[in-house]
Amino acid sequence: MRNDIDRDLYEILGVERSASLSDIKSCYRDKARQCHPDVSHNDPDGERKFKELTFAYEVLSDAEKRSNYDRWGLEGLKTGAGVDFDGFSSISDLFDMFFGGGFAEPFGRRRRQDRAQSRGRNTETLLSVTLAEVGLGVDKDIEIRKRMTCDGCDGTGLSPGTHASRCSACGGSGQVRSTQRSVFGTFIRAGVCPDCGGAGEVINKPCPECDGAGLVWDTERLKVKVPPGVENGDTIRLRGKGESGARGAGAGDLYVRINVEPHQAFIRNGRNLNITVKIGMDEAALGTEIELPSLDGGFKLKVPPGTQPGDVLKEKGKGLPPRYGGRRGDILAGVEVTIPKRLSGKEKELLESFAEMRKGKAGK
Repeated sequence: MRNDIDRDLYEILGVERSASLSDIKSCYRDKARQCHPDVSHNDPDGERKFKELTFAYEVLSDAEKRSNYDRWGLEGLKTGAGVDFDGFSSISDLFDMFFGGGFAEPFGRRRRQDRAQSRGRNTETLLSVTLAEVGLGVDKDIEIRKRMTCDGCDGTGLSPGTHASRCSACGGSGQVRSTQRSVFGTFIRAGVCPDCGGAGEVINKPCPECDGAGLVWDTERLKVKVPPGVENGDTIRLRGKGESGARGAGAGDLYVRINVEPHQAFIRNGRNLNITVKIGMDEAALGTEIELPSLDGGFKLKVPPGTQPGDVLKEKGKGLPPRYGGRRGDILAGVEVTIPKRLSGKEKELLESFAEMRKGKAGK
């Protein structure tokens, strides 16, 4: 794999080497909107990509830096900077060296990290279901204890009749900023205000019921629709049923993890259900019908004459449905043939007579 330090800055920005300044600015704006850390929350490399993109823009949007880069590459950027580039393995390392290890924003203002708009936390619970419920699907009632919006203040955290005041430390912006200068220009580093936690406001008289948090512990009763065919360990996601967000922000999600209880007769094998049946040696030889359970009622399983120990008898369509619809599986009955430990005199006589008959047939 090519080392990042060999990547072309024009390639990172997505422009031709002959691109005009307006083209460079336009491409930067488009790409920055896509990979900005405030947007690409689910991309673990989002911040790093934004750093590289901004580094490329900083160089190519400055006529002198761009000229030095076009002539000598990255080595040309240290001209007059007194910087040794040895030991750096990526463009991102160079970016960190100039702008600091944390995230820096040279352009515009970052969206305020408002504690009041923090989405509620996701929660998880365990739900046990029987194998019969897996076969048909089921609606289950559950109770979840979680933090919910305080009724006393409607989630504002304020004592009734009072108002929050602007944070004096950050002037209501929710951020504190510091300026850092480098050979590439001046960069503003922003962080969450420690006094207001990013809310931009300070509660002087908190709600007595929630102590200003806007949230209280409570229990909610929910109905969970468990579809047919779920498997042990499957998770059902209930959007917006997690903890409430602070001060009216959106709620998190509830993840319901499924635990399928063991069945007294069946062992699950995907869509199929395995069961062991015991029959006498006379039933194995002559054939018979035996009563077996299923998930939706009992049925009679036909045992053909001459069934051998270890044979597997199949009853189609009596198993479990697949999770996403389709044909149900089967019941697979493994046969065990039992041998009587004691025989009555008559039974022994008949069995010996049968054995003699078998010997006679074998001799012919």
